[in-house]
Amino acid sequence: MRERQVIIGCVATLMLVGLVTIYSNTAVSCGTNPLFNRVVARQALWAVISAAAIAAFAFADYHVLARYSRAAALLAVVGLGLLLAFGSYRNGAKRWFLFGPFSLQVSEFVKIAMILYVAGFASRKRKVLGELKLGFLPPVLVLTAVCGLIMLQPDFGTSVLIAAVGVTLLIVAGVRWRHVLVLTAAAAPVLFILLRMREYRWRRLIVFLNPWADPQGAGYHVVQSLIALGCGGLAGVGPGRGLQKLGFLPEAETDFIFATFGQETGFLGCVLLISVFVALFHAGTRVSRAAPDALGALLALGVTTLIGFQMVINVGVAASAMPTKGISLPFVSLGGSSLLALSIGIGMLLNVSRHCPAAPAPRVKGATRIEEAE
Repeated sequence: MRERQVIIGCVATLMLVGLVTIYSNTAVSCGTNPLFNRVVARQALWAVISAAAIAAFAFADYHVLARYSRAAALLAVVGLGLLLAFGSYRNGAKRWFLFGPFSLQVSEFVKIAMILYVAGFASRKRKVLGELKLGFLPPVLVLTAVCGLIMLQPDFGTSVLIAAVGVTLLIVAGVRWRHVLVLTAAAAPVLFILLRMREYRWRRLIVFLNPWADPQGAGYHVVQSLIALGCGGLAGVGPGRGLQKLGFLPEAETDFIFATFGQETGFLGCVLLISVFVALFHAGTRVSRAAPDALGALLALGVTTLIGFQMVINVGVAASAMPTKGISLPFVSLGGSSLLALSIGIGMLLNVSRHCPAAPAPRVKGATRIEEAE
């Protein structure tokens, strides 16, 4: 399939853009700062490991992986529980296991585990997905348990992201809309309470409507991000010449890397970068449509949706179109755990594409994609 070449090319381009942007953001002393060498070298090492993971999972039959989908869900719950007990605090949250100079963010791998679990469950139970007790509640309860444990870290954004991807897969798989609407109605007041429980969450929600109302407080991150994007103009200030990364914009290598990239490459650079994500998303959805069975269709869609949602959230936050959330830009932001986990997902996506026919089957009018895959 041509989509395989597109996926590989897009991921390689995003990884390269990430390394170059991280280089620019950390080379604060003309490349002589030891911190720069450690940061970029570590990210490059993760990129090599991630490339190996892509190759390994591209040839690991996704049908075999699906046999362990329930074990993956159990491992996710156990891992999150151990993290709460033995994890390390950083910036007021317990999200990482530390191993010397390296850290492991468990929730990044939980995203992939949940995609595998929901896809495996929906493909096995497709005949009873319309039933509340047998087809809808089991995966929802697992997703609730996982999101609840992540919320305790606390990590509101990742919890919502995992829930959104999981529910999207269930809808596509064929659960009843009335069950989804009831779930949404029940979840809305819970989300409101969770937002109000932490004052910083509520401030972020309010301030994003007008970040300039509190430019030195809750709106500081967004204001600096908007300044960076605004200074970029049409073609940017040039590689390495951005100023917001020099201590003004927090999380310049992670959550707000799109803003620093935009300052140095301008509107044109931002459009090109988003175009790469669009090409990746389009190729992923074509793989999902062409998948030979429901399992492959859901796995490909899950990985593609996860990457798409993360990109939209990250760019939306940087542009003040969404409240601030700690969601990284896929394959670009600094972080080995995110890079490796998403690469495992890309490997599974490529594996599904290897089982696809040369061209997607024509759509049957009135049929869902999962029905066509059977």
